[in-house]
Amino acid sequence: MKLFRRNREPDSESPRRREALLRDGDGGSRVGLAALGIIILLIASLVLTAASFRNIPAGHKGVILSSPSGPNREEINEGWTVNLGYMFSDIRVVRYNVQTRDMIGSQGNSLTIRSSDNLNVHMDLSVVYHFPGNRVADIWIEYGDPLEIIDRYTRAVPRDVASNFTGEYIGGIGRIVVEDEIQRELTAALGTYTIVVDDVLVRDVDLPDTVDIAIEEKLAAQQKVVTAELERQAIVIRAMAEADRVRLEAEGIRNATVLKANGTAAAMRLLIETLKFEDPTLVNATWAYLTLLYIQALSDPNSNISFIIITDGGVPIIIQPNP
Repeated sequence: MKLFRRNREPDSESPRRREALLRDGDGGSRVGLAALGIIILLIASLVLTAASFRNIPAGHKGVILSSPSGPNREEINEGWTVNLGYMFSDIRVVRYNVQTRDMIGSQGNSLTIRSSDNLNVHMDLSVVYHFPGNRVADIWIEYGDPLEIIDRYTRAVPRDVASNFTGEYIGGIGRIVVEDEIQRELTAALGTYTIVVDDVLVRDVDLPDTVDIAIEEKLAAQQKVVTAELERQAIVIRAMAEADRVRLEAEGIRNATVLKANGTAAAMRLLIETLKFEDPTLVNATWAYLTLLYIQALSDPNSNISFIIITDGGVPIIIQPNP
């Protein structure tokens, strides 16, 4: 009979081995925890460092609206800036250079005003403005969002101005006047908030259809009046020109007659001087003049002058130089 020997299996590990294993496990855990802590510290450092940087674009200012010490009236200038306090601050990046605020119906931001004759007029308006660079923080801290202020007055001021003018005037010849008045009042109103208005542009004025038709008819009638007045002036100018022409022509004839008469008188004087040797006392001036005419008739082939000479016997003799 064979006896089988049964191998003896230990019920548990020896105490030394168990302690060694526990020591190895504790060391690995400690190393892992340390590495995790380092990683967490690195991430936190990066987050804190990134939160301390601020990049302000050109034409903008950074405004600290809240921080552990409260709002700060000193603006953050353009460019990169680092400050550990920024991690705990609410910073608003605000544009301060020249910009435009539109009130345009096609963009869903319509502006309706009422004229003095109770007409609803739709107006498209643009306001060009800017903030002083050293007052951006003051404006935000004291008054809040300036765009709300600009929108409020951009709606209120045109309505106040329009109430002083008729719809026809606003949409017609008075458009520039209304635009200037809106700019003047808007500049004064926003100036109290240190907001500078550079320009106000009335881009479009939409009147009711009935008013547009009436304005067109009125302009057409005015154009007819202007045309008639121009035609009348043209007739007057032509008449004056004709009168001047007739006057100048008459003056020319008169001057020619005077010159001719002066020439005749000069010829008579010359003839009389020539004939003085026959009549030294110059008693018979008529005879001298007839002598001149007679000489002219003899030298002019087209002359039709006839002379009647009374002889000593009383018999008239008719002389026809050119029969």
